[in-house]
Amino acid sequence: MSEQDYASKDLKRRPFRTTLIFASLTTVVAATTFLLLFGNALLDVTFILTSGSIAGALAILFETFIWATLLLALSLGVVVVSSTISLEVVTRRKDIGLMKSIGTLMDTIFDHFMAQALILLGSSVIVGIAAGALLYVFGLAWMASLVPSLNFSLEFPWLQVLAYAAIYLIIGFFAAQKPIYDTVHESPIAALNPEVGTKVRRAGYLDSFGLPFRIATKGTGRRFRGSGRTLLSLFLSISLASMLWIGGGVVEATTDAYIIRSMGSDVVAIGNPDLLNQYYDAYSLNGDTLNESFDFMNSTYMIPSSLIGTVTDLPAVTKIDLRLLQYADIREGPGIIWNPTFEQYESIGQGRRGKALIVGLDWDSTVSNWFFEGQEVSSNLDVWIGGQIAVTMYDDPLVQKLEVSGSSLNVSAIAFDILNGGDVAFLNLELMQDLFGVSGVNLALFQLEEYDPSTIAQIETLAHAEGFEIFLQQDLLEENLDTIGAFWLLIQPLPIMALISAFLSLMNYLLVSVFGRLRDYIIMKSIGAKPSFIAKTIIAEGVDIGMKSGIPAVFVATVFSIYFLIPEAAVPSLLYLPLAMVTTLVALLVVVVIAAVPVYLLFQSKSELRVTEFSV
Repeated sequence: MSEQDYASKDLKRRPFRTTLIFASLTTVVAATTFLLLFGNALLDVTFILTSGSIAGALAILFETFIWATLLLALSLGVVVVSSTISLEVVTRRKDIGLMKSIGTLMDTIFDHFMAQALILLGSSVIVGIAAGALLYVFGLAWMASLVPSLNFSLEFPWLQVLAYAAIYLIIGFFAAQKPIYDTVHESPIAALNPEVGTKVRRAGYLDSFGLPFRIATKGTGRRFRGSGRTLLSLFLSISLASMLWIGGGVVEATTDAYIIRSMGSDVVAIGNPDLLNQYYDAYSLNGDTLNESFDFMNSTYMIPSSLIGTVTDLPAVTKIDLRLLQYADIREGPGIIWNPTFEQYESIGQGRRGKALIVGLDWDSTVSNWFFEGQEVSSNLDVWIGGQIAVTMYDDPLVQKLEVSGSSLNVSAIAFDILNGGDVAFLNLELMQDLFGVSGVNLALFQLEEYDPSTIAQIETLAHAEGFEIFLQQDLLEENLDTIGAFWLLIQPLPIMALISAFLSLMNYLLVSVFGRLRDYIIMKSIGAKPSFIAKTIIAEGVDIGMKSGIPAVFVATVFSIYFLIPEAAVPSLLYLPLAMVTTLVALLVVVVIAAVPVYLLFQSKSELRVTEFSV
């Protein structure tokens, strides 16, 4: 107990530095705790909001993005906490060397500095997790205001919070233990000399910018101990922020592109008004899936070929997509695979049954250009299925069959389509007509060169003359895209908090590092250096360390967002990626300048500085 009291008094002797370390650890723990708790809540909300017509179609995209965020956030918290506490211990090497030189026992030294590290670590984790949990509660309240229909559970995730606290404490304990143990077993001379075992670079890539940058180069070159974990923590911080900033836009743009590709743009539909209502309600992200109450095959719903021909002849019509719709029973067909264990072929599939919207179409003239996994259609017996069917009914859909109306069809691909929540199958139009014994179509989609009101009015007049209605599919497409935007609005606290966390990590590193070497700056001031020159040196150091970690982090985050986060990624515009990357790097430079302000004010306002607070 006396050892702990002595450690507490030693921390109080250094109030500014102790407060700095405490604030550094607390802010990072608070930010990552919020990211982890709020991200988990978003997973539940995503599942609830995508349990309707978009189940199995969009949920996987949101969940992939959120899970990537959670993994990076946890990694960020662990690395930043360990590197910060380790850096603080490394800066106390002189103190350890001094205590060894006056004959203090190694066990006493080890216990003293471990007690200090654990006091800082424990208090920071407790306060940080409490602050993160409070932000999480505010985040839930904000989410509830955006989606009033959500019912949030009043159960607080205590187990998750305790797990995060345990992870931070365990990692921080070992991060503090190793440098103390290493230094205690060094000779007093080696511990008193902070440059022993380090290297000095002769030149840096920013040296041409002047004397402050040359001094910063030598400083960062000397601080070899602990620099690896510091760079890694900054790299992860900036990677997380960049991935959420850049990757979030990429995933949203790709999601929009998937929907546009599946629905087609500038499309006018002709059909029976009741059929159109059923079909497009199942195509709306705010609508409902189909049921057996509606008969798509009613003979009065078949569109006359004369009407189709007349509309096709209009100059503004660029493509015609004739479809036959039916809500029907389907069955999982078996597949034959080779079992290498038993060296024999075996049948897979459990004969599951269900219902789905069956769409017959002409593959060569459809307005849809789906994102799909599998192979192109090569025969009339090939079928594409929606994602919900693939997930809920199949063991391995791409090697199995789909049984419809007594016929067994080859599943050649899984198509991304939100129609009927992914409970949909696409097959050849002629085959479907044969299966259901009809000769016509009950839905006609006309893609226009542009959404011209006069052309739409012409189509509507022709449809009304035959007793049919039109539906402006483009309006529903834009409504769906707005709904996607609302989903992404819920996720916005993640990139915002990640950016704050990344910038705080960089700022905290600079302040901890600078005040660990305050004696050097006091010597600089004593020989005539102005506060502005010292601030420039600190800015130069921040630019050096920020660019070393920031440029690779932004590059890795961009590559990950485009090639690994989501297949066939799309970007909002050609300038999106370069502008986002440049904006992130500029923001890093701004944070570096802000971090130098407290140091400038410190040297500007005080003539006598308490050196004992920062070094021996």
